[in-house]
Amino acid sequence: MRVLITGSSGQIGTNVALALLDRGDEVCGIDIRPNPWTKRIPTVLCDLNRPTDDDFSQIGKFDVVLHLAAHAKVFELVETPRRAMENVGMAFGVLEFCRRHRTPLIFGSSREVYGDIHRHVTDESQADFVVAESPYSASKIAGEAFIYSYAQCYKLP
Repeated sequence: MRVLITGSSGQIGTNVALALLDRGDEVCGIDIRPNPWTKRIPTVLCDLNRPTDDDFSQIGKFDVVLHLAAHAKVFELVETPRRAMENVGMAFGVLEFCRRHRTPLIFGSSREVYGDIHRHVTDESQADFVVAESPYSASKIAGEAFIYSYAQCYKLP
């Protein structure tokens, strides 16, 4: 299987990519920075907020895209909320790539979309994404909403 992993230089992206490589899958990473832990993951350096056609022409087609790229430090996004909007922009760019190539997408969301889990117990099927407690959680909720809309409007697999 040919897998594109956005955010491949992060901790989760690195571990998933290495596991897929060990399993025999072909993996390509895309990230804003080189991977600090391994050189085994072929990576296209690209700012997903400002991708160019050249960035995407380098990587070709995939069987699936695993979208993990995000600014993830909640406290930093509280201080600099513009970075939360960049998360939404990254999700949009990845969705457009998937739409153009008819590629299935797996999205790495966050427990933050459920709010303060210590305040009240909520079954996942009962979760309501109307209230975001931080710019980071809002960016992840927006990403999920965009993905749902692309599945509905464009029949994204």
